[in-house]
This record gives sequence, C-alpha cells and structure tokens, in this order.
Amino acid sequence: MLRRRSLLHLATLLVLACGPSGGSTGPADGAGDAGGLDISLPNVDGELVTPTAESDQDVFVLAFWATWCQPCQQELTKMSGMYATRKERGLQIFAVSIDGPDTAAQVPTWVEREGYPFPVLLDRETQVLTRYNPRGDIPYYVVLDARGRVLKDHQGYMSGDMEELEAYLDSVLPSGS
Repeated sequence: MLRRRSLLHLATLLVLACGPSGGSTGPADGAGDAGGLDISLPNVDGELVTPTAESDQDVFVLAFWATWCQPCQQELTKMSGMYATRKERGLQIFAVSIDGPDTAAQVPTWVEREGYPFPVLLDRETQVLTRYNPRGDIPYYVVLDARGRVLKDHQGYMSGDMEELEAYLDSVLPSGS
C-alpha cells in the first residue's frame, strides 16, 4: 500500500514537472501586455512577423487555414471584405496557414492568386494553432483584444458564420468616424 502511494506521488510530481513552462505554447498570464500578440511567425516571403497593436482598442483575428481546405478558402474570401471595411477601426486579420511539407510550397502562389489584403503567416509546426485550438480543427478563427486575450473563437464554416463575426466585431471595435 505504501509503495502504491509512493508511486502515485511520484507520478503526480512528474505530471506537474512536465506541465507548462516558460517555453509552452499556451497563453501566458499577461501575454501581450506590451500591446500585441505573443506570437511570431514567418510570412510567405520568409520575414518574421509579430502582430502588434497600434492602440488599446485594436482587435485581432487569427484565421487558421490550409490550401487543401475548401471551407477555409471561403472563409478567407469573406474575411477580405470584412477587413477592408473595418481596418481603419483597428481590425487586424492574420491568415495563418497550417500547410505541412506536402502543400506548404503552394501557399505563396495561392496567396498571390487570391490577393488577400491581410498578412498570411506560416505555422508549419502548428504551434500557434495548438495554442489556441488544441484539437487542431480548421477552419478555425480566434478573436483577440489588443493585449492578446481571447474574446471569441469559432470552429467550422457555414452560411451565416461571417455575418455573426461581422456583428461581433462591430460590437467590440470603436465606431467609425
């Protein structure tokens, strides 16, 4: 009985020791306190991008997608229009590709053809996707405030989803002047 209890305590200590640390991909307390998100990813040109808030009223949308995901493509097309009409109010959209080794080379061509007006970032190791959506389902978007706190998230794409997102964004973004 004592041996079993000792093993249980040892197992508990191991689980605690292997939990989140400074290098974890999970949101940290105070993440983004400097004004922005606590992430950096390369864009399609290979330049490292760190989303940064320009004001404390900025709102970020991270839209996770892949070239092989048809619903993702529909979602990004809708987000393009949404971005165009709200970027002056502080909306920042980042399309985060999770394409792996088999399809990652298609991303720059895809982005050029589609002409997305917002930055496209590459999350080849899916670390950022896992941080916000451990299940890894796409399409998936997460809405964050200027400090990086999650305000809303959504998995999947159906008719009406983007209208719901637009209404939500209009409720959290400052009014247009």
